[in-house]
Amino acid sequence: MKSFYETLGLIPSAEDVVIKAAFKALAQKYHPDKYKGDVKHALKLMIDFNEAYSALKTKTLRQAYDAKLSEYAEKHRKENAPPTKEEIHMELVKKIKKNVIDEMGLIAIFEELFQCEVKVQTGWMNSYSTVIEKNTVILDFVGLKTKIIDHLEN
Repeated sequence: MKSFYETLGLIPSAEDVVIKAAFKALAQKYHPDKYKGDVKHALKLMIDFNEAYSALKTKTLRQAYDAKLSEYAEKHRKENAPPTKEEIHMELVKKIKKNVIDEMGLIAIFEELFQCEVKVQTGWMNSYSTVIEKNTVILDFVGLKTKIIDHLEN
């Protein structure tokens, strides 16, 4: 949503006389009868200027517009808020369950979550050993995934 203040080239704290002067100056410059460029462009600009000025020309209208603008900004802020920790965890769980994350990615996640180093014992099927709370733990790939999922869901 483009601000009517921006349309008129003003800051939101502009005085009424400044708003009126800005509108008049823009209207004179871009009036289709006087504009030297594209008339369709000038008409579009005049529509925008008139709409902006209509919403800002009196204190009462301006207060109503400011309230609407503030409400819009708050709604937009909430919609574009960064994801919460829980949302990130649930997205990660979905990716793990869909097998989107490879072995090395899972090991990196495991090490980050449990603050430990994972050693890979290669073989026909890899196994993974680590020390958690002074206990040596050996896991297979499914065990590694399960431990991560359990940690993220709790």
